[in-house]
Amino acid sequence: MISHILIYAIISSMISGVLCGISGALLMRLKLTTMGFLMAHAALAGAALGVYLEVNPTLLSLLFVIITGLFLGPLSDILRLPSDLVSMTLFSLYTALALIFVYLSPGTALSAEAVSSILWGSVLAVTVGLLILLSTLLIIMILFLSAFKLQLLATLYNRKLAEAEGVPVSIITYLLIFLGGITVALTLRVTGGFLVFSLLFNPPAAAFQLSNDIRKVIVISGILGVISAQLGLFFSLLFDLPVGASIALMSSITLAVVSLFSKTREHLFHKEAETYVK
Repeated sequence: MISHILIYAIISSMISGVLCGISGALLMRLKLTTMGFLMAHAALAGAALGVYLEVNPTLLSLLFVIITGLFLGPLSDILRLPSDLVSMTLFSLYTALALIFVYLSPGTALSAEAVSSILWGSVLAVTVGLLILLSTLLIIMILFLSAFKLQLLATLYNRKLAEAEGVPVSIITYLLIFLGGITVALTLRVTGGFLVFSLLFNPPAAAFQLSNDIRKVIVISGILGVISAQLGLFFSLLFDLPVGASIALMSSITLAVVSLFSKTREHLFHKEAETYVK
């Protein structure tokens, strides 16, 4: 009989794969990968503080993400610096804070397990509450994409042109950053803070190798995210490896395989075209 822990792990990894794939594709298309990294480390710092204070790491992860999203824009305006530069500065700050909080955490077995789960991921860290949060976020993501489909496509196509047409580009952009940050905060318990980037950006990078249509890219990226997460979970259980590291490895292999397939297909296409011309 399949353990409920394994069922939770399978479902949570599937949802995490979809969410990370979609969020990563949108952030990459808008060239907001730096902010994606920032939000991920904000979530990591919040989770590490939660372990240090012995409170729920997920709640503090979400709190750090929300605060960062609210103050990033105004802070950039006050300092008169590009948002990317401010993001990199905060990125370093959050990384330092995360490591300090982990270092100062109590050395009990429970704390060691908690630290391990936020850094490397753990199937044991998945609870019914986390599954509910992940499922709710997936529904919110789908509703957001459906409700703002036209405005989102216009923003993804050309931000300046979308602004000229009256599309609230800034609001849509920051909502995407928020959703990406919350995705990372909730996925942290599955993949780990230092490895979540692989699931956030490898599937979209592979999807962009297969299509230039952003609608197809979003769907393909979500599918590749699920495949990477499920394969990672499988090999983690099979070889008794950290689940986050296994997912990162599988997402990298998926990217390599898709890239090879794309290059081979492109080469064959050009070869057939040359033959036809001759």
